[in-house]
Amino acid sequence: MVPPDQYQIRAIIDLLIHYNWTYVSIVASSGPTFISVMKEFKKEAQHHNICIATTVVMCYREDYTQDIMNLQKHSRARVVVMFVNLSDLEHFLANASASFTWVVNTTWGSAEKIVEKYHKAVGRVIGVDTQSYPLPRINEHFMRFYDKLQKQKKNVSVFYRLMGKKKKRAVHQKGRIMKREAKEEFRSSPKIQFVVNAVYAIAHALQNMSSSTCPNMSADCVREHNDTFMMFLRKTRFTAPVSPPDVQYTVRFDEDGYGPARYNIFTIQEINGRKQYQQIGYWTEKLTLNTSHSMWENETVPQSRCSEPCQVHHKREIVLGNPCCWDCEECAKNEVVINENTCKACDSGHWPDKDHNNCSKLPVDYIRWGDGLAIGSLCFSGLGILSTIFVGGVLLWNNNTPIVKASGREFCYILLSGVLLLYFMTFTFIARPSVVICGLRRLGLATSFAICYSALLTKTNRITRIFNSAQKGIAPPRYINLVSQLSICLALITCQILGLVIWLIVDPAEVIEIPSPNNQILILKCKSGDIRILLSLVYNVLLILLCTVYAFKTRKYPENFNEAKCIGFTMYTTCIIWLSSVPVFYVTSDDPEVQVTALCTSISLCGLVILGGLFVPKLYIIFCHPEQNVKCNSLKGGSHNEMSCGATGEVLLSH
Repeated sequence: MVPPDQYQIRAIIDLLIHYNWTYVSIVASSGPTFISVMKEFKKEAQHHNICIATTVVMCYREDYTQDIMNLQKHSRARVVVMFVNLSDLEHFLANASASFTWVVNTTWGSAEKIVEKYHKAVGRVIGVDTQSYPLPRINEHFMRFYDKLQKQKKNVSVFYRLMGKKKKRAVHQKGRIMKREAKEEFRSSPKIQFVVNAVYAIAHALQNMSSSTCPNMSADCVREHNDTFMMFLRKTRFTAPVSPPDVQYTVRFDEDGYGPARYNIFTIQEINGRKQYQQIGYWTEKLTLNTSHSMWENETVPQSRCSEPCQVHHKREIVLGNPCCWDCEECAKNEVVINENTCKACDSGHWPDKDHNNCSKLPVDYIRWGDGLAIGSLCFSGLGILSTIFVGGVLLWNNNTPIVKASGREFCYILLSGVLLLYFMTFTFIARPSVVICGLRRLGLATSFAICYSALLTKTNRITRIFNSAQKGIAPPRYINLVSQLSICLALITCQILGLVIWLIVDPAEVIEIPSPNNQILILKCKSGDIRILLSLVYNVLLILLCTVYAFKTRKYPENFNEAKCIGFTMYTTCIIWLSSVPVFYVTSDDPEVQVTALCTSISLCGLVILGGLFVPKLYIIFCHPEQNVKCNSLKGGSHNEMSCGATGEVLLSH
């Protein structure tokens, strides 16, 4: 009926868990029973991640200073669990430090002598004692037994065993006084309830057995069916004959044959100037504490752990394999804390929340039409589109005038279409990335530049060959007529388009989400990265370099020929824009909005340079000096060349 030690171990473990005491020391008496309980406690503690700082096995002696010093070496283990007999406990606590909190097994119980001897016990001792309650009928029975002995004048030694020394001395001094004191002070053993319950359990088992197996309840029948009796005994379940007030105490046995385990949790408090035990809770398969009773000084629960809890976003690094001792290590910025010992990186496009417990998808961002930089780029591009349309309209209106014809009308319109497409590219770079938009960007940007610079290259190449042949006095070179020139220009443009189409087939357009450098947002971008965009423009760089070379070669041509000078100015300025745009494009890669704005501005500037360098002089003559927009004829070497002659003597070669 008395609960086994494993239950008091569970009660102590639950008490340690309740107060979060994960690092404790153990003091045990040297007897085999205490050593066995201590070993079982260690196993159970390890199962609940409670670590043992040190173990002290007590051998009886007068001075326990060395044992106390051993406990003090482990300064972080402020709680000591004790499995000791009462004699060792008395001497040990006499030398004990008040800095520890003592958790004592049922051996201590609620012994009054501990309260008397251990003056540091207040707020520092927690005792686990088997739950007991007074049995008035037992007390009355033994007092009647004593009276009977007195009347019969028989030996009262049996009764002495039920009484303390004070009562025994009173018997020898004066019988009447002893009898009165016995009635007033007699208290039965707290374990007597288990004896009563055991007797009733056997009685219930025999009664149940008599109804089925041994109706006559003979001794022979009971001996013959011993196993059956044990079965009935294990199944016995009844209400205790004597229970505490307002408590329904049920007697039963578990699968191992043990009776119910009930423990009271005590602490020593000073009440009205007197140290005494105060119950603060109980344990019946689970711990129940009365939190209204504050047993700690300043109402602060003492700490007993090897390491402090880690801060948010930190994990534990176990020290020397001890699960209770660790160093705290901060997790990486992109990691969340999976458990106390593990950090895990978030997937791409995700980032830890503020508590670093879960990964959340980053918000998606992209340049929008209403952003300030986007509005500036769109306005610049819009003005360029209007300017290009205006120039094209003026040239169409003056399509048959010498200034337009002498400049090569078809190439002018090809150039203007390329410039117009350049300005429209700003809208594709500002638009929200999609598969279609990404495809248009990859095809449109390089194609726009190819249209512009293929026309200029064809034109500068033609001028160079014409003047070179004229200076050498040889026949005009081949492939300088309109059809040949247009074919060459279209062939150059086609090469770029074919390359872009093949690239798009091999590597299809795709929209991706890329974390920003600070991992605060996801940037919605096209799959083709910055390097791929620049690689797609390599062909255009080659065209620009060739145009610049031809423009440089024609710098010393006759002063009255102004077309080469305009082309040279355009190409020199274009080279400067391209050389400055590439570094800016890479430097601003951390800020997509600024990068797109810089790219759009560079594109628009290239279109502006072409309009300003090649077409503004023509508009100037058309609007400001129409008298120069006349033609004259000259004969040279039997050939007839038509030229546009102005008052200033400037001449533009016609085709």
